[in-house]
Amino acid sequence: MISLFVALYSLLCLCTAVKTSDIKELHVRTVKSGEDVTIACDLSLIRDKSKVVWYRQSFGKVPQIFAKRYGTNNYTFTDGFNDNRFNFTVNEHQFDLNIKNLREDDGGEYFCGEMEGTTIKFTSGARLQFEDKEMKLCPSPGPEIKTTGSDPHQGSDSTTPERCDGQIHLFFLLSVLRVGVLAFMMMIFPIVLIIFKLRSK
Repeated sequence: MISLFVALYSLLCLCTAVKTSDIKELHVRTVKSGEDVTIACDLSLIRDKSKVVWYRQSFGKVPQIFAKRYGTNNYTFTDGFNDNRFNFTVNEHQFDLNIKNLREDDGGEYFCGEMEGTTIKFTSGARLQFEDKEMKLCPSPGPEIKTTGSDPHQGSDSTTPERCDGQIHLFFLLSVLRVGVLAFMMMIFPIVLIIFKLRSK
């Protein structure tokens, strides 16, 4: 019974994947509270634009999806996300994230990408770092990010891109494992019980 449980769990985790290879390095911008920020989503690498999603990685937490695109010029926020400071510029070529009146809890990493079955292919990523918070950052030319009310050339750097790339993979691996556990409990466990009962007869 235990061996069957482990085998099914391993199979489920292997079938869920996250592709981050298209994000070479994170674009980092030092920002201030009260600013307005736009983070561009690169749609040139996305085949099916109706499957574009935005993920948010708050510092110290696992990534969570908070917005999806549907149709040509429409989008929807996920259940539980309700903040009217967030909106998107949506058309055939754009799905750019706009955040008004930045707060410190907006700090973190933001990713957009394409859902491909059980795979998430991320194509753009950016990190918002508040200037009064010390943190090791990952410099890069990355996706375009625009701010108002601050020096457009302001930024910071340290930490090697290789280390940051490893951190991105770790964060998404943790998120995938959590999803795998939930999916197993909801879908696979009843099947295991049926098999166990049949073998007991």
